[in-house]
Amino acid sequence: MSNWRQCTLADLGEIVGGGTPSTKNDSYYGGDIAWITPRDLSAFKERFIERGERNITEEGLRNSSARLMPAQSILFTSRAPIGYVAIAKNEVCTNQGFKSIIPSNQTDYLFLYYLLVHNRRIIEGMGSGTTFKEVSGTTMKQVEVFIPTDIAEQKAISEILGALDDQIENNNKINHHLEQMVQAIFKSWFVDFEPFGGGQPASWSIGKAEDFFDIAIGKTPPRKEPRWFTTNPHDVVWVSISDMGSCGMYISDSSEYLTAESVERFNVKVVPSGTVLLSFKLTVGRISIADGVMATNEAIAHFKQSSQETLEYLYCYLKSFDYQSLGNTSSIATAVNSKTIKAMPFTMPDEKTITEFHAVTAPVFEQVRTNLAENIRLAALRDTLLPRLMSGELSVVDYAAK
Repeated sequence: MSNWRQCTLADLGEIVGGGTPSTKNDSYYGGDIAWITPRDLSAFKERFIERGERNITEEGLRNSSARLMPAQSILFTSRAPIGYVAIAKNEVCTNQGFKSIIPSNQTDYLFLYYLLVHNRRIIEGMGSGTTFKEVSGTTMKQVEVFIPTDIAEQKAISEILGALDDQIENNNKINHHLEQMVQAIFKSWFVDFEPFGGGQPASWSIGKAEDFFDIAIGKTPPRKEPRWFTTNPHDVVWVSISDMGSCGMYISDSSEYLTAESVERFNVKVVPSGTVLLSFKLTVGRISIADGVMATNEAIAHFKQSSQETLEYLYCYLKSFDYQSLGNTSSIATAVNSKTIKAMPFTMPDEKTITEFHAVTAPVFEQVRTNLAENIRLAALRDTLLPRLMSGELSVVDYAAK
């Protein structure tokens, strides 16, 4: 590693904090300046971020400690939580939950992004505080890292990792367009009834969801006994609402797993591949299809079908359903619960229509599933290469020779 050097993050660029304009002044919000908060990155799956939920005005920027940063600045959350990383696609500013870096001319911005991803657990461990852990600007500046002395080598490393993320993000864009296409077909057939002369055929059945599907609810083993939960992907996949927030149409993995013993002891329902999952507590209306055998927590309902030909219709129906019509989570009296989900109104077309819709949309669903499976493989390769390339264990020359 003679062509690598030890330095601090302060040597690689300018460390920039953020700020929040007073929320009591409406004139500070709703402008054209992108303003990013940690919440905006909580379910963000890409590298480049353009804007968050809210924009601020020039007046809001002037009257806060927020600072406008150029495109290719690296955003790093320094509290609540520590370690979300993204790249500014354009000029942005952030709230005070960030310690971002504007790269110097001798630092490749994409390499810096992967360097922070590689070191985020170390940086998280440097946080301090009683209410919640936070990394100060001083601490961030003093973080020690190893980097290639030549920016050309930095770029060569980031190009290897970036090519993998480019393909992942391209697959995500393709899947987004494919799902939009499926939803457009669903609307044409089952909302506008275009193939049926503009009206719903009398042969279709109307009832409750439980009239057409076997609906069960997930379960959580006692948290007071941590031994029931593991991080071993060879154990039972155990899905939470947060897992469903970032998986796409199909879900095959999770952030936690259950031991086989806990599944048996607490009678946790394990669902087969092809089961449609619906979140109904706190965050209502996330939909995913189980791509493999798995279990879920008690905030997720399992829609099991007697025929896989109903899969595409069921997914689209649940995806387009107005869940606000069922209630809310502001009080126990009006909260959406398992009884509400089982009794939700459901329209089931006749068998011929379901078969025809399946024939049209199943290939699209399969393409989405294939793309997601490729993303898992690409991400695994990226995560394997990341520590080796960023530490100098694997050189660019050695990688190219493979």
